[in-house]
Formats: sequence, structure tokens, C-alpha cells
Amino acid sequence: MGEAVLFPRMGTIKEAADASGLAVYRVRRLVASGRIRYVKAGRRILVNLDSLARYLNTGDQPDSVTCGGMQRIPE
Repeated sequence: MGEAVLFPRMGTIKEAADASGLAVYRVRRLVASGRIRYVKAGRRILVNLDSLARYLNTGDQPDSVTCGGMQRIPE
């Protein structure tokens, strides 16, 4: 019970675009194509900034498994 829980850094599409130097439309395209991780909170899309950084560094797609409409996040 004393283990620390690590939460991913999340940001809006605008914040992700500003942090990465990409255009907002490009971040939206990466989200829509599933190349970077994100969550929807109501109408807002929150981008996993660590996933975006990993994509920019390596170009890899995340390992994603969809289960019942929810995307499993690997441990």
C-alpha cells in the first residue's frame, strides 16, 4: 500500500502542440489515427504528453488493446 502511483502527464491538444512545436491540426491527426494515447473527458481530449514525446522520438505506435470500448493502458 506504500507504493507510489505514477500518473502520466496529460494536456489539452493546444498544450501538446505548444510543448512539441507541432501544429494543432497535426496533434489532432495523431490522436485520430491512434498514434498517440489520449483520453476523452466529456468533450475535451487530453493527450498523454509522454506518449507524444515517445512518438516524436521513435515514431512508434503505442500498443493498444480495445476492450469493450475502452483502451487498455499497458503497465
